[in-house]
Amino acid sequence: MSLKWRTVVLIGGILACFAVLLPNFVDYRDLPWPLNRFRPLSLGLDLRGGSRIVYTIDLDQAVEDRAAEVRRDLETRYLEDAAMTVKPTVRTPPTPLGALSVFAPEGVSTDDIWKGIATDYSDTVEKRSCTEEQNEIAREREKKNLAPDQVQALDKRAEDLKRTVCFQVSSSFAEGIRKSALSNAVNTIRERIDEKGVAEPSVVQQDESIVVEMPGLDDDKKQETRDIIARTAKLEFKTVDDGSAYMRRLYQQVGKLPGSKEGEASDPAARELGISAEIDQWKSEETGARHMDPFLMARDRKEQMPRSWADKHGCPDKVDLDKNKPTVECRITGRQLIERYIFGDKDLNIEGLVDKDHSWAVPDDRQLAFELDEPHKDAKNKEPFWRTYYLERATKLTGATISNAVPHYDSNTNRPVVLLDFNRYGARIFGELTSQIVGKRLAAVLDDKVKSAPVINQAIRGGRASISMGSGDVHRAEREVKELVNVLKTGSLPAPLHEEAVSDLGPTLGRDAIQKTQLSFILGVILVIAIMVGFYRKSGWVAVFAVMFHVLVTLAVMALFGATLTLPGIAALVLSVGMCVDGNILINERIRDELLLGKSVRGAVDLGFSRAFSAILDGQFTIAASAFVLLQYGSGPIKGFAVMMLVGVFTTVATNTWVTRILFDWGIHRKKNATTLSI
Repeated sequence: MSLKWRTVVLIGGILACFAVLLPNFVDYRDLPWPLNRFRPLSLGLDLRGGSRIVYTIDLDQAVEDRAAEVRRDLETRYLEDAAMTVKPTVRTPPTPLGALSVFAPEGVSTDDIWKGIATDYSDTVEKRSCTEEQNEIAREREKKNLAPDQVQALDKRAEDLKRTVCFQVSSSFAEGIRKSALSNAVNTIRERIDEKGVAEPSVVQQDESIVVEMPGLDDDKKQETRDIIARTAKLEFKTVDDGSAYMRRLYQQVGKLPGSKEGEASDPAARELGISAEIDQWKSEETGARHMDPFLMARDRKEQMPRSWADKHGCPDKVDLDKNKPTVECRITGRQLIERYIFGDKDLNIEGLVDKDHSWAVPDDRQLAFELDEPHKDAKNKEPFWRTYYLERATKLTGATISNAVPHYDSNTNRPVVLLDFNRYGARIFGELTSQIVGKRLAAVLDDKVKSAPVINQAIRGGRASISMGSGDVHRAEREVKELVNVLKTGSLPAPLHEEAVSDLGPTLGRDAIQKTQLSFILGVILVIAIMVGFYRKSGWVAVFAVMFHVLVTLAVMALFGATLTLPGIAALVLSVGMCVDGNILINERIRDELLLGKSVRGAVDLGFSRAFSAILDGQFTIAASAFVLLQYGSGPIKGFAVMMLVGVFTTVATNTWVTRILFDWGIHRKKNATTLSI
């Protein structure tokens, strides 16, 4: 490439770096496109401060999950036991924590049941009395106006307790689960933040809380990072209980009256909330059996409330710009009023029905789950709606059996999905599960929300499945896919997180230390300029320009990739400045040697760069290898230092071998017949 075009590329690179760094001096929102696409360089906790968030983790949920695992294992064992003609029934009562019970049918001894459980789970469970179940039956009996069939059902439950083995996760094992869950949560949160690219966060455990300190990000990035941290990413596969008597009864209660308007419910309370009931119907391709699945549906709604309500309930003014809806339940719209949003899944929890009549309570071994769905293309109302699924509470398979997760696009709908690859155990269990429920639906439940519930037409043996991201905005679905892949790869949290407190932090180094750091950096730059110019004259100014270009490119690369500048990063930058100066010294000394040997200026420059190149490249390869090792095995400040060193290696080689050469060539071009060089 000619000198002219090399110069054009160099000037273009300098202008591009200034454009990337411009938002550090001017508000990016005031800049024209495409300059407003860049963001200012973020400073770390040690230089600027940031946010401090205190999380608590629902450790009891980790214990409940262990109880669910024991239940699944027992159900599988009883199912495979050919000697048992009538299978025992395993349940997980809501209380006490980690409780299980096994009902032994006629011909099966409760002692034998407990002996088998105690042998296989001696370190996990301990026996308990069935007092909680007895007290529950007694409380039900005290209610007035019980129907004869309800009394009969209570009598049967009391009689069944005599043939029931009651046990629970042992207190010592539960304590171990809590400690393990807390430790795993700390590691998972740290990995998620690292994957997000937030440099050098602080994630520490304090008693039963987790304290996360993030550097000074802008509000959008801060909220996005908080959302990723809070994602439990607890993926479960559960069977949909279609055609159940409970849902048929619920449909009759809420469903449409004869002659009513389309979508209008018969229940006054449901009609007021905009809840209606529908029925899904399909025919199994494998068995030919017809399936009917009644469900409730509701849409998000909003209502005007007095400002005093917002003050009492603490509703902040926070709006999600992507959906143009609040991320919380209300926003302030005037001096006296607030606009309160109620999401459809909250309306569908049937708490009102249960409060009026306890017989509407969902059975212990079942649960209502919700999915955000999209209307049929021919429907009049095109708004997405929430719908219910009546699921078996027992988890058939969890995300722990997933070996890989990748984003993909469904060839039929062209919507983003997540492809899941199961490990060997997961593939086997998934294949057996799908073979047992042919014709039924299998729900993929992520963080207690149904993401998809396809009909299983045949057994899926390949060890691969997919999860769609529901309905609504495609761009939002793409972001959800990316976040889900991220959290599944780093691992799911062992239990849900709860954000307890958020506060702002000042610089952890202290302002005095930062000012001293700035002073030392300025003094270092002045000394470099003085030494280079003092030793190499005008050629020293070439080295000074090369160093300035090196720093400019390094900072621009950091800003372009959204990295955070911290004290270890500054240390790496200063070290890379030293490497850049060292490369210029090698070049200048080689040129000096060639001039002393009587070479022409052009020949001395050509040989100087040629013979210094191998030494520069050798030194940078060594540094790159060291930085790569630190990047692979380091974390926090060490990882940030390593990233900056790798960037510095690239910019140093480019500066020494390309930028410096352009400046020397320009000097020779201006004085074609020069016999000396100011070096």
